[in-house]
Amino acid sequence: MRSRWWGPRPGSAVKTQSWFILSLTVALFWGLSGIFAKYSTGRLGVARVALIIALVEGVAYTVAFLLWRDASVEIGLWDAVLATASCVVGISGYLCYFESILEGQVAIVGTISAAYPVIVVIGATLMLGEGLTVIQGLGVFAIIGGVMALSYEPNPGAANSLSRRSLIFAMLAFLAWGVWSLTQKVAIDAVSAGNMFGFYIISSLTAPVMYAWARRVRPVHLKGENPTRSAWVIGGLALLLNVLGAFAYTYALEGGTASLVVPVTSAYPIATALLAVAFLKERVTWPQAVALVVVVAGLVMIGITL
Repeated sequence: MRSRWWGPRPGSAVKTQSWFILSLTVALFWGLSGIFAKYSTGRLGVARVALIIALVEGVAYTVAFLLWRDASVEIGLWDAVLATASCVVGISGYLCYFESILEGQVAIVGTISAAYPVIVVIGATLMLGEGLTVIQGLGVFAIIGGVMALSYEPNPGAANSLSRRSLIFAMLAFLAWGVWSLTQKVAIDAVSAGNMFGFYIISSLTAPVMYAWARRVRPVHLKGENPTRSAWVIGGLALLLNVLGAFAYTYALEGGTASLVVPVTSAYPIATALLAVAFLKERVTWPQAVALVVVVAGLVMIGITL
């Protein structure tokens, strides 16, 4: 018998179409968000971006909570602690992601951080006793191999090489988002999707502000003391797209299983990589392109349940 977190719910056949559409919407919004974030982060600096997070996401989650909260749900202390911790970890991963794209190509570091569903699958196997199918196992190995290939740079001096700093922050985002996804389904089941936005208010107004204070030193390569208005607008748009994706992601998790929703939403590196090459003129070598495809293929494979 499957657990409440990982298994299908009664009436899930009716909700299948809605969770799938929501998951594809998440992939689109998060894919576009990465492009806008890459453009604006180098001009604003992560400290300023963190303050935008507190402003944009704080307001957005407040509106969402007021509209969709469920007062009939009784929330216990430990459920509240779990929900808050999950949201804080998720936003911390987003801050690490911004740090990684300061110097690294978003097509590469974005794909590394997006490989976090492998943690969900491995975590569910270890903690909940879920068994892996052969295809899911191959998907796990594909993701690990693809990430290792993206992390390896035989020529550190190359124009498209990945710096150690970018790699470290990309891996931190990968770990944080993995823990976030692993705990979100449990938290949403406990407090409901609408009430979950209340905990995002807490994390949005605390973690980014504290990070902005700790990261207030301007990066050496930041372009200009006073960023342009367009940089602020594009930075805000990137975060708004992320929030809209989070809304869709929350309700996709409520209607579908984590083992299916997480891999579908994680297809967003495809959009990010294609747009980064087309519009940001990022240079991706053929080995890197193959590794990108392998990671995305692995994400799809671990979502297949037999």
